[in-house]
Amino acid sequence: TDEIMHQDIIPLYAADIQDQLKKQFAYLSGGRGGDGCPVITFPDYPDFSEIPEKEFQNVLTYLTSIP
Repeated sequence: TDEIMHQDIIPLYAADIQDQLKKQFAYLSGGRGGDGCPVITFPDYPDFSEIPEKEFQNVLTYLTSIP
């Protein structure tokens, strides 16, 4: 089973993860894909492999929850 898909999702607020968001290893570019879904951009980030899994999950959970 995929652990990420089976976790209870707790709502995250920008204020809760502001330090993680400031790193800008992922962000919403404002664009939309062909199916209308928002595009998440992963720019070149020198320490990407050093980002803790929980931090990565928090940022993606937050970004995917924005309407």
